[in-house]
Amino acid sequence: MLRYRLVYLLIFLLPAGCAMGPDYIRPELALPAAPDNATAQSAPFTAADWWKLFDDPTLDRIEGEALAYNRDLHMAIARVDEARALARIAFADRLPAAGFGAGASRGRLSQEAAEPGKSRINESLDAFGLASFELDLWGKYRRLDEAARAELLATEAARDAVQLSLTAEVAAGYFRLRALEAQTRIARDQLATYDKSCEIYRKRYRLGYTQELDLRRIEADRLATEALLYQRENEQSKAETALALLLGRSPRDIVQGFSEQGKTLEELNVFPRTPENIPSDLLARRPDIRRDEEMLIAANARIGAARAAFFPSIHLTGQYGFASSALENLFTDGANVWTIAGVLTQPVFEGGKLFAREKAARARQEQMLAHYEQTVQNAFRETRDALVAGSKTSQVLAASIERVQATRRSCELSRKQHSRGYISIIDVLDIQRRSLQAELELSAARQGQLDAIIALCRAMGGGWREKADETRLY
Repeated sequence: MLRYRLVYLLIFLLPAGCAMGPDYIRPELALPAAPDNATAQSAPFTAADWWKLFDDPTLDRIEGEALAYNRDLHMAIARVDEARALARIAFADRLPAAGFGAGASRGRLSQEAAEPGKSRINESLDAFGLASFELDLWGKYRRLDEAARAELLATEAARDAVQLSLTAEVAAGYFRLRALEAQTRIARDQLATYDKSCEIYRKRYRLGYTQELDLRRIEADRLATEALLYQRENEQSKAETALALLLGRSPRDIVQGFSEQGKTLEELNVFPRTPENIPSDLLARRPDIRRDEEMLIAANARIGAARAAFFPSIHLTGQYGFASSALENLFTDGANVWTIAGVLTQPVFEGGKLFAREKAARARQEQMLAHYEQTVQNAFRETRDALVAGSKTSQVLAASIERVQATRRSCELSRKQHSRGYISIIDVLDIQRRSLQAELELSAARQGQLDAIIALCRAMGGGWREKADETRLY
């Protein structure tokens, strides 16, 4: 009958416990008003495939390769598995523990301790099951479980942040490689033009139709273009190995570089219309914000766990089994034994350790709060900068295209005028230099526009949904 009363008491006490410490409330921040712009508020592209808006099969394939083999992402996934296991441990601490055991002993008693006429050899056999449980009256283990689950969610958000960062870096590296390839082609074409000019002026110089000064000026510009070509080829090689490293390729493949062909920089000319306002659900979109908020929740819960250590703890233990001095009598009715015990402990003096633990927990919560607020501030800064960059880089690109068209026409006219003797070779060379610089800056503007789209997708936590007719072509 006593056992049933203890069970009823346990059932009554389990829900009666209270959780110590403050309950989590999301910090109030002065956020921008929700925009009326439907584009800014609509659902984003999923973080798993936001890069598909560029419509490049090669980019799609290497993004999948990076997600499968990148080492940083593998470590982030392993950290999630570790956090999941720790959360399971924290939950298990709230449950009763049960087990069983068996033992056997044989010993010899002293002659003085042995009963007269009986053997001095003492044998003992036992088999028992046991259970223990600590009543969570003050919510200590509930708070620790809450903290562990929040840390698991934070680790999952951190994994998502690594994935988003990785895919953005792969796209940026891919576009940089395509820009360097374009600049290398521009330098090579310009070098071929200088080669023809040098050949013509060498013949004219040998025949006495031109001065050596004009020939040397052309040769100097040719050598400058040749040096530019070598520089771009070197940067292209470094961009190839950097991209191969991001994709998680083997050392052998890294040495070989990145040789996959895809759309040229000029073909990557479809850009979505960027939203005009910061989305109202940015806090839920960005994985770094979700990560820091979950860490704040965990730190908040650990205050309660530290506070609960000030109060009494009650441990319940029970044991039921059989004990006998002979194996054949071990599991008989007369050999059964049982024990039920409860222990209450109350800390009185621990040298200020409990106060220090609570103070440390509150200090960590203040750190997490400041870090969370800083992350939110940085998120809105990055998003606003990305929105402005998306607009301004498109304007830069449009101006660069017009500039290249003007310089190409200038080169055509200057060559005609020079052949008729209206202008000198100095004017022609100056216009060619300007044209080369305009071509290089146009490729940089194309890359800048692509990078701005990447930055905006990253700032918004994976992109945004655009309307079908909201597309610009350059």
